[in-house]
Amino acid sequence: MKLKDSLYKIESQHDGVFDILMLDGHPVYEGHFPGEPITPGVLSLAIVRECASMLADKELRYSAVKNCRFAAMIRPAEKLTLTITHTPIDDGSQIAAEITDREGNLRLQLEATLTDSLN
Repeated sequence: MKLKDSLYKIESQHDGVFDILMLDGHPVYEGHFPGEPITPGVLSLAIVRECASMLADKELRYSAVKNCRFAAMIRPAEKLTLTITHTPIDDGSQIAAEITDREGNLRLQLEATLTDSLN
């Protein structure tokens, strides 16, 4: 499932830095949680994977997560910055990623291995 343009929009991207706008109105917010919507952690990880796939110019999937820290909630209509540092490996990428708000407050920190989804 592609989340780009339904859950989030990329406002700009340069050298592994993505300025992201979280879109409100996505159906996930109806149940997570009514009256106090937050982005589920698994969807935050999916955003990182989709953006890492754009950097690698191929579809990637998680094969290992070394470290994952959800530091604060991500809400609809927030403007965020996703920074991905990736090192290509034979069948994918080793990544370090951070999602911060525009004031620099950490929301997500991740170290993971993503591999070619065709393998």
